[in-house]
Amino acid sequence: FCKRPIMASGEQGPSPGSITAIQVLASYAPAELVLRHAADRHPAPPSAPEREDFEGAVGFVDVSGFTALSERLQKDFGNKGSEKLNQYINSYLTRLIDGVSHHGGDVIKFAGDALQVVWRERGGRTGTRGVGESGGGSGGGSNGGGG
Repeated sequence: FCKRPIMASGEQGPSPGSITAIQVLASYAPAELVLRHAADRHPAPPSAPEREDFEGAVGFVDVSGFTALSERLQKDFGNKGSEKLNQYINSYLTRLIDGVSHHGGDVIKFAGDALQVVWRERGGRTGTRGVGESGGGSGGGSNGGGG
């Protein structure tokens, strides 16, 4: 028998083991977006597209030699080569993601052995608004949805 947690508002939270809308959002969205919505008293996924202008830097990281490593492991270990490759890439990407997070970055896209990372300027936020709204954002890039 498990009790549902009591939220700060006095309401009961989700039952243990259930997946909430915010958890689903969190599994597909950049941390910055998730944290902004989770900070709401009653967090919910966005109901409309949003655009955020900000100063920052984007990095594209690709594992050098991935194809050669894949072929070599297949040759040396047969079907077990795929398992070894999976272990190697998971270990490498875990370390890489930990380093990016430690330095304030956010992984916004995975593509095989590659990552797209963004570091946002935390002090110079220019604003968030709905797509199509005009507003006082200055300069900066556009986070076309992070996916």
